[in-house]
Amino acid sequence: MNCPICGAEAMNETPGDFDGLIVECKHCGEYEIPDDVLNSLIRLDFDARKAALEKAKSQTRAGARASIERAYL
Repeated sequence: MNCPICGAEAMNETPGDFDGLIVECKHCGEYEIPDDVLNSLIRLDFDARKAALEKAKSQTRAGARASIERAYL
């Protein structure tokens, strides 16, 4: 799959019980996108997607996976 943020090759790490997408990207790192945010996120331009990920990372405690929430779009 391609990373929804940067478009680079990425791994889909989503377990069957998660309602959304968990991505592992060499450039963007590991993060999750809840299903109700995914369509809105991919419609944004690159700079806005990157900013949403950076906001998610800044709001995430050390050792936890960043989650891109609707408020970050």
